[in-house]
Amino acid sequence: MGDRVTLRVLIAGAGVGGLALAQALRQAGLAVTVFERAPTVRADRRGYRININRVGGDALAACLPKDLFRLYLATSHDEARARVAVFDHRMRPLYATDVGVDGTATPRDHTGVNRLTLRQIMLAGLEREVRFGQEVVGFEQTPDRVRVRLADGSTAEGDLLVGADGVGSAVRAGLLPRAGTRDTGVRCLWGRTTLRPALRDLLPAPLFDRVAVTVAPQGHIGIWGAYRARQSHGEAAAAVTPPVSLDPEPDYLMWVLSGEPRGPFAGADQWRTASPAGLHRYAADATTGWHPALHQAVREAAPEDCFVQNVRVAGRPPAWPTGRVTLLGDAIHPMSPAGGTGANTALRDAAVLADQLTAVRHPAGLVPAVAAYETEMCRYGFAAVAESLRYGERFAQAIRPAGKETHR
Repeated sequence: MGDRVTLRVLIAGAGVGGLALAQALRQAGLAVTVFERAPTVRADRRGYRININRVGGDALAACLPKDLFRLYLATSHDEARARVAVFDHRMRPLYATDVGVDGTATPRDHTGVNRLTLRQIMLAGLEREVRFGQEVVGFEQTPDRVRVRLADGSTAEGDLLVGADGVGSAVRAGLLPRAGTRDTGVRCLWGRTTLRPALRDLLPAPLFDRVAVTVAPQGHIGIWGAYRARQSHGEAAAAVTPPVSLDPEPDYLMWVLSGEPRGPFAGADQWRTASPAGLHRYAADATTGWHPALHQAVREAAPEDCFVQNVRVAGRPPAWPTGRVTLLGDAIHPMSPAGGTGANTALRDAAVLADQLTAVRHPAGLVPAVAAYETEMCRYGFAAVAESLRYGERFAQAIRPAGKETHR
C-alpha cells in the first residue's frame, strides 16, 4: 500500500458497473467519487431481474468485500440454469440453447438477482462517495488532471474520469463524438408480476429454473424469468452484514414482449408516447390465446411497472488516443438484451479496470494502465455485442417457422 500512487477517480453513473468499480477502488485505498443523476437509488426501478453468469459473478467476487458478496449470493435467485428453453406461445417445447460465455445446463451459484437489491448491496460503505442528484454533463482534460462539469454548474477534479453513464452517455459524447449508437428497431416491453401462491402454482415449471422464451404467430417473442430469493432480504442482511438495509422484494415473474423491427413493434412513435397503463393493456391483449398462466401473469402485472426499451447497439469505434477519460459498460458497448450479457460485461469491465488502476505505482503509469484496460475491454466487449446480436437473430428466426406452425 505504501508504494502505491494516490489516485482520485471520478465515476459518472451509479449503475452496477460504476458501483462495482467504486467498491474495488475503495478497498484498494484509492479515492473515488461517483456522480449519479437520479435523486435516489430507488428513483429508477426499471430492469428488475438481471442474469449474472460466471463472468459477472467472478467480477463481483473480485470487486466486492467478502461480506457483501455473500449477501449478493444470499439474495440471488434460488436456482438457475444457463440453458434457455424455447417454447411456442402455448408452452410446447421447440428447442433449447446455451446462452452466454458460460452456457451450461447445470445449476450454478451465480444466478439471477434483483437489480435494485444488487445496487443497494453495492452502495454499502459508499454512502460518502456516491452523490445522487448530480449529473455529469461534460469534462475538460489537461495533461495531469480532468475536470468534470455537473448539471448544477459545479465542477470536480480528479486524475481519471470513468464514464459508466449508460447508453446515452454524456462522457462518451465528449470523448468519442462520432461513436454513436444504432437503433436496431427492436422494442422490448417490460413488466413484472408478483408471484402470489395461486399464480405460482399455475405457471409452468421451466419458468422457475431458467430463462424461458416463447414465440407466437403474431411475431412476438416472450421472455420470462422468475425471481425468488434464497433468503428474505431482511434475514439475509441481518445474518451477513447488519449495517446494510435492503428493501423487501416479493417473489416475482419478470416478462418481456419483444418483436422484429417490421413486426408488432414497428410503430416506434406510439411506444415512445404510450402510458404505462396503455403498455399493460397492449401486453394483455397481445398474450390472449397464449398459455393461460402466461396470459394471467401479464394481466396481473402492475401497470406502473411496464415500460418500453428501444434496443440500441454500438460498433467498435476507430482507435482513439488514451487519456484521462475512459468508458465502461453500456457507455461504450451497449448490446442487445438477448443472451443476457450486458450487465455481466459491465461488471467485467469494472474488474479489469480496477486491476489496472490498483497496479499503478507512479503518476506516469496511469495512462498506460488505462490504455491496457481499453485494449482488453474492446476485445471482449465488442465480441459480446456481436454475440448478443447473434442470439437475437436466432430467436427472430425461431418466430418464422414457429409462427407458421402455431398459426395452424
